[in-house]
Amino acid sequence: MTSSSRDLAATAAWVIAAVLLLAYPALRPWEDETTLAGVVAWDSPAWVVSHTAAILGLVALVAAASLDAVAGRLRTAVPVLLAAGTALVLPYYGAEAYGLPMIGELARETEDASLVDLGDGFRYAPVPVTLFSVGLLLLAVAGVLLLLGARRSALPAGAILLGIWLVAFLPQFFGPAPVRIAHGVLALAAGLLLALAVRRGSRV
Repeated sequence: MTSSSRDLAATAAWVIAAVLLLAYPALRPWEDETTLAGVVAWDSPAWVVSHTAAILGLVALVAAASLDAVAGRLRTAVPVLLAAGTALVLPYYGAEAYGLPMIGELARETEDASLVDLGDGFRYAPVPVTLFSVGLLLLAVAGVLLLLGARRSALPAGAILLGIWLVAFLPQFFGPAPVRIAHGVLALAAGLLLALAVRRGSRV
């Protein structure tokens, strides 16, 4: 792959990641999951689309960071940590995207809001929640490396925003819908600015 084609691919990957990582919280249904409407929402097209966007967005993020690392714009450790963290969180997202809708469909048919307990049973089982948490921590470490790099040299604003987004990934799950959507907006800004930095030839 030539440098120009690699930069074009990196630009596209950053933009795709930015859009998809915003789509995740923006399209996700936000009904109260202790109610029947919240459980039934798991079976909605918006639920599947939003969580699929999260999966593809994280994959695009790893691709973009890897391409930038090959080009010398990003420290190698960052995409390695992103890849490892993503590998650990994707199974959980897969269960959310394609497992919970089956429970939502059953809740729609039976009008039984207590089925949320069935979803929570595999959401918070020891193995999946541990793998998910470790994956998020690895993503946070990648974010810390980006922010530490900002202290040593002038980084593009997108790299700093990406570092903040990665560090905030875990805690934002405990916030309300506006906080989580704002986190998606941060991903959009970071990705678009990093894409612009690639086109301008900035080094991260």
